[in-house]
Amino acid sequence: MLAPDSLNRGMVRLDQWPERQRFWLILLGTGALLFLGIGLHSPWPPDSPRFVEVAREMVESGQWMLPMRGGEYYPEKPPVFIWTLALLYWLTGNLKLTYLIPNALCGLLTVGLVYDLGRRLWNPRVAALAALLLLLPTQFVLHAKNAQIDGMLMAWVTIGCYGLLRHFLLGPAWGWYLAGFAFMGLGIITKGVGFLPVFLLVPVLWWHWRDRALPGGTLGWRLWLGPVAMLAVIACWLVPMLWYVQHLNTPEALAYRDNILFRQTGHRYTNPWMHVEPWYFFIANIIPIRWFPLPFLLVALWRPLARAWRVDPALRVLLVWVALVVAFFSISPGKRGLYVLPALPMFSLALASVLDRAISSGQGPSRW
Repeated sequence: MLAPDSLNRGMVRLDQWPERQRFWLILLGTGALLFLGIGLHSPWPPDSPRFVEVAREMVESGQWMLPMRGGEYYPEKPPVFIWTLALLYWLTGNLKLTYLIPNALCGLLTVGLVYDLGRRLWNPRVAALAALLLLLPTQFVLHAKNAQIDGMLMAWVTIGCYGLLRHFLLGPAWGWYLAGFAFMGLGIITKGVGFLPVFLLVPVLWWHWRDRALPGGTLGWRLWLGPVAMLAVIACWLVPMLWYVQHLNTPEALAYRDNILFRQTGHRYTNPWMHVEPWYFFIANIIPIRWFPLPFLLVALWRPLARAWRVDPALRVLLVWVALVVAFFSISPGKRGLYVLPALPMFSLALASVLDRAISSGQGPSRW
């Protein structure tokens, strides 16, 4: 492990940078990492070639409402991610050049949001640590540099968490609360599980019930406006899609509607037909490897973690939310490693706060 004095020297050097310069330096480095190689290779399996071809057919056919592949409707995923691929292809005429741009931008946005949230909840050093920790796991970098939907979903879920945390922990901030729910709606029409940030309400409301510690003005009748905002965003896709299907009134269009609304959502969660794995799949097979080294660092920090858990409600909220997301996906028999990706940014943020506390207390790795 790193020696305590070398780690502390590194933190001192980090603190010597002015905050604004540090933020832009991290974003610049992240952008260089994520945008490196764009336009140099064709889509890679398993999913990228499929989505790229659906986007190509969308532009060439001029039919953007119901995605198609090979002349047949493609109901496996909602259309938002494919729309972004198709829009860039329509603007440039070059899919090879543009198909990686949406997720690279989403990865950059996620790092920026994690930084800003760390600064607001704790301090600028936590912000920098959280952003840098997020760049370590292979899962984050891999999905920010490919054309799978989960990289974009991660960004929408992170914005949803950002909005709710700004309101409930730092608020009241009703605008951010509504924005959080609106991006949950966008996440749902990107990939059905975009509602994951709503799980934050479990630790937040439990904390309020136990300690009456939420900022004044964060509760009240306006809470119902959040779900309304989410449904309004979903309706922007759902209503035109249903109208178009009814207008076509063909067996194929009706099958597309039923498939994307029912078979690919609740039925896929409760009774999947592929990727069946045991309940411990994420805990034993995915998180230790694809989130490496973050889980092991958290274990090494168990003493400062225990102390922080007792006094830091923001840390408790984040870690309980991560646990709820992992549990939600673990309950379903169908599992893929990328399902837990949306929880990684908040895990990195929570870990950064514990690491900062350990360093500030003068502890090095040998004493954790």
